[in-house]
Amino acid sequence: MRSDGLVRTRSWMSAQRVITILCVLVLLTCLTAVGSARTHNRPASPSVYFIAATPAQADTPRWYPAALYALGEKQKLRLVRQVFTAQQYFSGLADDLHGRIYLAAGKAISVIHEDDPEREDLVSLGGFDNFPCWGTVQGEDLASRVQFCYGPEIREVLGDAEPGNPRVAKGSWTKFKYLQYGGQVGGPFQIQPPLAEVAGTTLVMPYASRPEVVLAQLPPELAASPAKGRNARIIASTDRYLAIWLTPEYMLGHTISTANPDHDEPLHVPVLYRATNKWKTLELPTAVSSITNPAIRIFGDWLVTTRMEWRPGPPGSGSGSPGKENERLADLDSGVPDIRDEYYNRFLNLYIPGRLLIQNLVDGRKLTLETGQEDSEVLAIRADGQILYRVNDSIYSARISDKQIEVSTLVVKDDNAPDVHWAFWGPAAKSGQPATSLKSLD
Repeated sequence: MRSDGLVRTRSWMSAQRVITILCVLVLLTCLTAVGSARTHNRPASPSVYFIAATPAQADTPRWYPAALYALGEKQKLRLVRQVFTAQQYFSGLADDLHGRIYLAAGKAISVIHEDDPEREDLVSLGGFDNFPCWGTVQGEDLASRVQFCYGPEIREVLGDAEPGNPRVAKGSWTKFKYLQYGGQVGGPFQIQPPLAEVAGTTLVMPYASRPEVVLAQLPPELAASPAKGRNARIIASTDRYLAIWLTPEYMLGHTISTANPDHDEPLHVPVLYRATNKWKTLELPTAVSSITNPAIRIFGDWLVTTRMEWRPGPPGSGSGSPGKENERLADLDSGVPDIRDEYYNRFLNLYIPGRLLIQNLVDGRKLTLETGQEDSEVLAIRADGQILYRVNDSIYSARISDKQIEVSTLVVKDDNAPDVHWAFWGPAAKSGQPATSLKSLD
């Protein structure tokens, strides 16, 4: 009896252990499932996206591919998708500063949607030309679109499909009143800025033609007779600011060539504060020649100027800017732009020390980002002060804190980085592959 009772007791205890173990396993399984669900439902961290694109220059009829990248692993760019091949003739990029970026090629415009960068949105065209007008417009009840001149007419491409409306339609000069333009990209391959003309006390478009739209009323000190045809390059045009540079009279009427390297330094840039309708003229410590455009760009309230100095060197020597030995050289068969050669030819006699001047248009703060390299530029500044900037083949992240720029962190080291001139923050990348070379895209 005792033996039989002991067996029953031990069997009961074993059964209890099994039940306990099973309960623990079930509990662990439930906890794992809950944790997995929470991880699955947790918002993915935002990603940084980069656009690598080099438009062909008028005097160098070569074409290059354009690509969209995301920040990848091990400080490498990750290809999200190829936007255009070199054979599709990428011509220019326009940003509406509100979440739509337009890349134009010979017979198509690709729209990058910052809230959904992986979306492919290609609009076919019969043909494209970016002179004498090309730019994005948006404002009030006017939805985002890009306009360009094509022969005697203006055409527009809508940023999104609208019910009952074609994506490609006839545009108008009057819509350029809502022009959105973020300024000149860095690097040696500049993009033609929008042109305007001073007619009395008004700033009008188009340039050198019958005025179709008044962009702004000018203060008396900027007035000029319409007969003079004084042109103005638009430095920036946003919801908050309109910044222009008036070409000095001694630089007008000349053929743009290295044989006539007229220059202006420092630059006096009138800025219209749209909220108060008041003009303020800034003196920016940089130079421009007859074959370059002002290297100035705007991000929200931050105006960024690339420091340049007029410093002619001995014939054939260039200006001796620092960092040339770190710039990419490329032969005709490489499929990528030759950075060093373009700086040498385009920025003749301009010394570029690698100094980026960052100025806040609201509170007047002035900061300097020292890179010590000619080929450097700010790519983006977020409202919270986060900065992305490029130095040769490296991209760094930093933050503006009060009156200083906090320690920079390397985020990208990639052979394709010299071709990156635009960046934005967007949702986490869902796809992509390691980036090799832009040449491989063709």
